[in-house]
Amino acid sequence: MAPGLSDPLELVALGAFVGAQILVVFFSAVRANNYRERPLLLHAAATMMAVLTVLSLSGSHPFYPEACMLLVLVIAGLQLRDLVSHAGAMRTPRRLLVGASVLLTLLAVAAVFTPWALLPGVGVWTAVVLVLMLRAWPQSRPWMWWLLPAVALLVVAAGSLAARSVAEPDDIVLWIGGLFTAWSACTYLATGWRSRIFGETRVRIDARNTVDPLTGLATPLVLQERIHAARTMMQRYGHPSVLMMVHIENLPRIAHEFGPETAEQAVLTAANRIRDSLRQGDVAARLAHSRFAVLVEGMAAAEAAGNVASRMLVAGLKEPLPAARAEFLQFRIVLTGVPVSDVTAKQLISRLAARLERELAEPSQRRIVTVGNDELFPPEK
Repeated sequence: MAPGLSDPLELVALGAFVGAQILVVFFSAVRANNYRERPLLLHAAATMMAVLTVLSLSGSHPFYPEACMLLVLVIAGLQLRDLVSHAGAMRTPRRLLVGASVLLTLLAVAAVFTPWALLPGVGVWTAVVLVLMLRAWPQSRPWMWWLLPAVALLVVAAGSLAARSVAEPDDIVLWIGGLFTAWSACTYLATGWRSRIFGETRVRIDARNTVDPLTGLATPLVLQERIHAARTMMQRYGHPSVLMMVHIENLPRIAHEFGPETAEQAVLTAANRIRDSLRQGDVAARLAHSRFAVLVEGMAAAEAAGNVASRMLVAGLKEPLPAARAEFLQFRIVLTGVPVSDVTAKQLISRLAARLERELAEPSQRRIVTVGNDELFPPEK
């Protein structure tokens, strides 16, 4: 039976505290593995060390709890360093925290022999963390509202254990177990909240780099990557692919007669109809206000012209524009097979766009023009 805990209810409470901390360890490890969050992994380690501290307090090892407590502070400090890594002007405080962690590790070794080593460790750690929190506070809300009480609870737990080691009061294992449980839960909530905020920010950044904000189509960067992948498939397996350039020919007239808002709606309608004309696996990207590029995989140029490109023309003329009932979308399409040669995707798009400009400059009844690779990239003489 634990020293000083003769009441069965106290033993049950201590078991509940330890069990709650084990649950936090489990959830932190699972989320750290799923979302690759190092702060949660460090929190799992710190909470596990807190459990060892409580167990050593309830056992017969007079000096080991102080060493475990110092290791809890070390790991919690490393986690805090990761949590505030986003804040600016943090280089010096973070270096101080690393130095304090090294010092506390040495004091943990000394705490095996003397409990007095815990007291200076708590003082140094508290001072450094206070500076770090003050610097990071303006840039870390709202999740810092959970981290602040968590750090305060940990300081109180460490101070209580240091007072026990120095003054030899009655056993306070239940008190420290409760403080550890509250600290672990608050830190888990703060870390999870921060992870969600930063995760949503990463998703928005990735979406901005991969999705066109107006049409929802891909960006040119995604298109270039897909062209590179399609060329690799062609080189390995002879898997043909076609690049199309689609231009809304009557968009300037729509903007002039009905206004820019109607033109914007026409671009969005054109993007939707182009998307609906594609097969699964094909990709469309908006290159300019009235121009789109489409990569069709698994088709030769003639087949893509008679199948996918024709569907796009029909989709543009099938229904009038919602905001201009007398106007239809008039597409002009230039396409070519993706060359096997090491022509960059950017060069291919640029040459095909130049060929489309020539088609627009020369009035013609042809709405779909197939261009060979030799015409786009004539051999050097």
